[in-house]
Parts: sequence; structure tokens; C-alpha cells
Amino acid sequence: MNNSVIAFFVHEDSNMPSGSTNVTSGNASDAAARRTGRREMPPAWIIGMAILPFGLVAGFTTTALPFLLTHLGIALYRVSTISAIVMSPTFLGFVLQPLMDTGLTRRSHSWLTAAVSAICLAVGLTVLSAAHLKITTALLFVGELSVVLYSGAVGGWTAQITPDRMRGSVSGWTNVANLGGGALGSLLVMSLVPHVALHWLGMGLGAAIALGAAPMLLFPQPVRSAFRLRQVATDAIVTTWRACKTQGVRTGFILFLMPASAAAAINLFAGLGKDFHTAESTVVWVTGAGCAITTSVGALLGGYAANRVSRGRLYLGAGLVTGFVALAMAFAPHGPPSFILGVLAYNGIAGVAYAAFNAFGFELVGQKSAVASTQLGLFSASTNLAIVYMTFFDGHASKYFGVTGLLLTDGLASMISAIALLILLRKLLTRPVGDDPEIRVIGRLESPVEPAS
Repeated sequence: MNNSVIAFFVHEDSNMPSGSTNVTSGNASDAAARRTGRREMPPAWIIGMAILPFGLVAGFTTTALPFLLTHLGIALYRVSTISAIVMSPTFLGFVLQPLMDTGLTRRSHSWLTAAVSAICLAVGLTVLSAAHLKITTALLFVGELSVVLYSGAVGGWTAQITPDRMRGSVSGWTNVANLGGGALGSLLVMSLVPHVALHWLGMGLGAAIALGAAPMLLFPQPVRSAFRLRQVATDAIVTTWRACKTQGVRTGFILFLMPASAAAAINLFAGLGKDFHTAESTVVWVTGAGCAITTSVGALLGGYAANRVSRGRLYLGAGLVTGFVALAMAFAPHGPPSFILGVLAYNGIAGVAYAAFNAFGFELVGQKSAVASTQLGLFSASTNLAIVYMTFFDGHASKYFGVTGLLLTDGLASMISAIALLILLRKLLTRPVGDDPEIRVIGRLESPVEPAS
């Protein structure tokens, strides 16, 4: 390896080896652990479960919070406004993600943001009432923003410690913790509302968030940040820009910004029960517990596949299949069987796409990026943007052409964009030569990124 390439690698811990081109990422990580006395890698499920606090908070704000507010007699228009404000950090939070790559280690950032989120959720629920909606909204907003930053810090730490051979399985468990854990946590909160005072619910949720971060205790020690806090608006941003200009990362942004695997219909299935003549109780169970289970199973299967096939192709392939399911629902008889089978199948394949997204993101970032948290935050913002605009288009198609128009719009957008990208980017989505993150081919991050000097 020539010196110009070596210079691109930034080791935030001077004791870490620079590696060589004939050493796999897994062996290099193990060798580094032995030399520095760091912990061995925990199993993939432990690494993935560290994202549970994000799943709990995101699930609460999207599902349980509107339920709690309407239970208190808050008008629906105010509920929608509060929910939109509280959920806004899931998209806007990427602006602050560079903070997770500066100053403290990602471990310190993770514990700090988890603690802030747990406290804000606990206090927010304690004061929740019609008379204190502003303070509750502010607390929940800060709690949501903190857990978004937490996910970035944990994601950057995970990218740093996870060898290529584990990226798929880690991504599968990450989505089990995020989606499955969030759904089950929300159902538990809603089921306890009639029986438990809000302040006890708040304390319980806060404790669950804090305990959900416990898997980090088993993580290998992170390396120190390459940037000081005062460099967040200068060197860290410049380094992020350099990372985003590489061909592999540009390819990732194209995939994530397109509607191929947005699976946006998930956000609208709960409102389609009447169109499919399905009982409300059935809709609740199918779109709640049923989808949590099938999405988790899909994520585990997707994680398994992501260790064995091109992750970019897997991501687009899953989008292609969700599009087919949407079209099948559009043309099938609109009855309960079509709704139940279609929704569960759609969510299961979406789980595959979610795992492929995470694994592909870890692959593009690599183990030695100084701005891993920022890059992963940008990837999440990109795919969330695709979900938002496809949800908008699906909804407007329903307005003018009914449920059939909604499903046709969702399915055709996914299938057409997935097929086009698979053809146009076929040479950019090949598997790498070997497992060493320093050996890149087209479709991967061709060169590591050095921090700005």
C-alpha cells in the first residue's frame, strides 16, 4: 500500500495498527484487540440490540404518544401538531450528528445522549396534561433529538468495531431491536394507560431506555475522536464532504434517495382497513404485533443474506419484491385475506430492505472513518426523505384514485426505480475482492477519508 493511501486512514487511537492489504478486516480487528487489551467482539445480537433505546423512543412518539394525547381529550389537530414537532428530529437530527464525531469518544456520547433522552421522556410523561402541553412537547422533542444523536453515536461505534463478516447479522438484529422493540414497547405503554399513573409510566419508560443501552457495556473500547469539539464546524464538515464525494458513497446516496426500497405504504396500511372490509381489531393486530414479528423475521433473514450477496443488490431486490406485493394487493379482491397476507408480506420484505440498508451503510463507511456517525446520519436522512415523499405521493394517489391508485403508485415507483438502478448501476454493486476494508472495488468506499488538517 502506498503512503498516499495510508495517509487517508485516520486512527483515533495511536496504538491501533495501520493494517495491510493481505489481512482481513476480521483478523485485523482481532489482532488490534489483542495488542490493545480491548474486549473481544460480542455476538451480533448483542451489538444490534444496543439500538433498542432508539426503537423505544421512536415507537413511543409515533404510536403511543398520539394515543396518550387523545386519551387525555386533546383535539386531533393539536395531537398531529405535537407529534410532528416531536418526530421532526428523526429527519433534522443529522444536522447535529457531526457532534458525535468530535470531542468525546462515541461511547461517552452514547451514554450521555441515552441519559438525556431517558430523563426527558420520564419527566415529559410525568408532567403530561392538557395544561402543560408546551413543556411536555419541549421535553419530548429534546428526548427524541437526544436518542437520534444516540443512534448516530452507537452507529458510528458499531461501524468502527464490526468486521465485514458480521455486518449483515448485526444489521438484522439492529432492526429487530429498533422495529420489534419499538412496537412491543408502544403496545405495553398503551395497554398500561388505564391501570398505571402517567408518572409511573414515565419512570418505567425512562428506566427501559437506560437499561436498553446496557449492551454497550460489552462493546470493545472505542478509539478517540480525530477532532476536537471546536473543529465540528470546520474540519469535521470538510472531512464529511470528502467522504461523500467518493464513488461508493455517491452510489449509496442514489440508492437511498430513490423510492426503490422506501416501502412507504407501511405508514398507510393502518388506514386501509375499510377499503379491504377488514375489522378494526384485525387491522390493529395485523399492523401492530403482526407487522412487528414479520418485519423482525425479514430483518434477520436480510441480515443473513447481506453477509453473502451484494448488499446494494439485496436492497434494490427487496424493493422490487415490495413493489410486486403492492401491485398484487391492488389487483387482488379487496377483502380481509388480501389485506392480512399483503400487509404481512410487504412488511416482511421491508425488513429485508432495512437490514440491507444498514449493512450497506456500514460497508460504505468502513471501520476507520473519522466521521462515521455523520455519514450514517446522512444515509438515514436520505432514506427518510424518500419515505416522506413517497408517503405524500401515495396519499395523493389515494385521494384521486382510491386505494388501488395508492397501491399502484407505491408498487410501480418501487419496481421501476429498482429495475432502472439494477441495470444502470450493475457494475457499481459488485461484491468486494476479499474482506479487507482497505481493498475496495467499485460500489464500495474506494478510499478511506482523512480528517482535514
